[in-house]
Amino acid sequence: MQSTTQHHSKLKTPKSSEMSVENDSPLTNIRRKRRDDGIDVLVFDHPDTSANIFDIRTLDELEKHLDEIAKDSSVKGLVFTSAKPSIFLAGADLKSLGDATGEVLREFIEKGQRVFGKVTELKVPTAAAIHGACLGGGLELALACDIRLASPDRATKIGLPETMLGIIPAWGGSTRLPKLIGLPKALNAILTGKQMAPKLAHKLGVVDEIAPNERLEDRAAELLQKELPKRKSHWLTNNPLSAFLIRKLAKKDLLKKTRGNYPAQEAAIDVVCRAPNSPTKLSLHRERDVVLKLAETRASRNLMRIFHLTEHAKKFRYSKNLDPSSVRDIERTAVIGAGIMGGGIAQWISARGYPVILSDINDEAIAKGLGNIDKIYSSAVKRRIFTEHEAKQKRDNISPIAYRVPLTSTDLVIEAAVENLEVKKKIFADLCARSRADTILAT
Repeated sequence: MQSTTQHHSKLKTPKSSEMSVENDSPLTNIRRKRRDDGIDVLVFDHPDTSANIFDIRTLDELEKHLDEIAKDSSVKGLVFTSAKPSIFLAGADLKSLGDATGEVLREFIEKGQRVFGKVTELKVPTAAAIHGACLGGGLELALACDIRLASPDRATKIGLPETMLGIIPAWGGSTRLPKLIGLPKALNAILTGKQMAPKLAHKLGVVDEIAPNERLEDRAAELLQKELPKRKSHWLTNNPLSAFLIRKLAKKDLLKKTRGNYPAQEAAIDVVCRAPNSPTKLSLHRERDVVLKLAETRASRNLMRIFHLTEHAKKFRYSKNLDPSSVRDIERTAVIGAGIMGGGIAQWISARGYPVILSDINDEAIAKGLGNIDKIYSSAVKRRIFTEHEAKQKRDNISPIAYRVPLTSTDLVIEAAVENLEVKKKIFADLCARSRADTILAT
């Protein structure tokens, strides 16, 4: 792996128009082009689909491009970008990953590791210009680059969600992220699998700079012609003693929360905490071996199944004969019950810009529910998901009510009261009387 402290000094050439570089073989998922400043750009653009993913064909194409660039002495740098409006790279092809076992899975993991390793071994500086979702293998490719830039757009989300699928990042993510941002931050990112907004990713050091989408490629090319940034060693947290203590404490805290039911998180702690003080090759082998073992567990199979069912549900239509234009738009909503579940549902709805009535039996219950909602929004502001102004605007979509009101203007009412069937029957009888005939009643 190329050292993160290595510098490339280039004479800056004037910006000019781009020109295409022709390839003899039909490479359909990735286009290579040459800018007039000598910087090559690899543009991910899977045909006939809205997402870019890493399947075997795409990895083969990427490897071919990298081999050609490595032999071309006229190349002065390399930028990775995407032609999709809201996807940079969504990671590995999960269908292929979920179906693969044994030697097939081993070859898939090792192929990704080898190809991304070729990125780190290039003699020219590399940059990932990220706009849209950059998840899993997409972020692992970016981590193999010398620098990373991201657009500030809401479509741009960055993360390593593999543990949510019962596995760990195995194309270098578990190895390179702790070296880049330090063990504590890397562990949190990998164990939770949460997606980061661009500002948070920048604050943590995952990306080096935020730039407007229309300027991403040009700015990346500019940075590649300058001296590359010096990276922190993170010696305080990454030295062998600190790594040992962090590993021990993280495992203890994890077992309290999961009671051993999520083996991927436990395995991730082992691999990530050993990465900073291990050769890259050895750490990559650990990544591979752990995924091969985890893929056989019931936990991983079930989490993969949940993911696929969720994706299917997003695209599901009750009837193929149903005309979507005939369905009433959901504009106004109500949640009955301001407990933890009801408050969370109301917050989720309000965060997406919908007006929502939050109703309960008394002012005390409403106040408690609003307090929980405020905590969720405060946490979102701290994690830079929303600005304070945005959080306040979204919070104002909630109308708390501790008495019965007509619901004839609402299109969707969600019941989230106590888990008692007789109580629920009474609530729904009351809701039927207060709402329209075409209002959707849900629980």
